[in-house]
Amino acid sequence: MKHILSVLAAHLAFAGVAHAEPAEYTLDLGHAYIGWQTEHLGLSSTVGQFKDFNGEFFLDETDPANSSISISVQTASIDSNHVGRDNHLRNADFLDAENFPEMTFVSTAIEMFSETEGVLIGDLTLRGVTAPLSLNFALVGDRNFPGFLPNYDELRALGFEATGVLNRTHHGIDTVSFPGSPVPDEIKLDIHFDLVDCAGAADTNVPCNWGHVEGFKGPSE
Repeated sequence: MKHILSVLAAHLAFAGVAHAEPAEYTLDLGHAYIGWQTEHLGLSSTVGQFKDFNGEFFLDETDPANSSISISVQTASIDSNHVGRDNHLRNADFLDAENFPEMTFVSTAIEMFSETEGVLIGDLTLRGVTAPLSLNFALVGDRNFPGFLPNYDELRALGFEATGVLNRTHHGIDTVSFPGSPVPDEIKLDIHFDLVDCAGAADTNVPCNWGHVEGFKGPSE
């Protein structure tokens, strides 16, 4: 994938190969993280994560703009290492997880800045309100798993990192929203994830099955 826009595309064009359909990749849930960060009264930042999420990833290496991504996040899975704060974030003042248990992101466009960096543009639906969200991303690794990892089968994996800014008021979350508020309107997003080419993977493969197949147990369970 290091030559997304140049070498591979030129090779395929020269060989006369027809335009390929996007290939499906599986999210390695053992190596995925959706984190957030907010300012707090000009002091140290408050940070947290969502612990329950999944997604569908279809990547077109010859034409990244033809790729598509969708991610679903369980809002009740928010975790900031503070029970009282998390319960408040789950209630109707903020995420209203009881009535809106899921938020979703669906890509609408992908623009590449270089062979490994770009912006993922899409729609985020949170509390039933849809608003645009852009994520700057980078491909940080493209390799096969090493042979010494049992049940990883030397499959190809791609590592990505992404950042963005979510404005909560765009989704109707305007509780405690005023200049100098202890709960800022803008939430920074910090995302890390590996995608695995699971085509033909064995039933025992860890990243292709853990968290995706009910009852499947990984190596540390």
